[in-house]
Amino acid sequence: MKKFINILSIALSVIACIVIICTFLTSYQFSYVADIFDSYLAIQVIVAITMAVWTIRFWMNERGYRKYVYTVISGCITLVLISFVFSMIR
Repeated sequence: MKKFINILSIALSVIACIVIICTFLTSYQFSYVADIFDSYLAIQVIVAITMAVWTIRFWMNERGYRKYVYTVISGCITLVLISFVFSMIR
């Protein structure tokens, strides 16, 4: 399970980088990638998912003080991004 979470967190980080690049290329009209990249919603969703997985990873892998601090920080970032997504969907 620990190895799966580690691989998934790295894979989601790579996907998040690709989504960020595609969104910037489409938003600033360098090239057109797809309709989904017209707004920042794709970035918010993928980063929220990535941070949720990183929260689990920090909880499983870290020890001592860092386990709690890193988990709380990444969990808060996840909650903030999810609230932004829900506020935009109205």
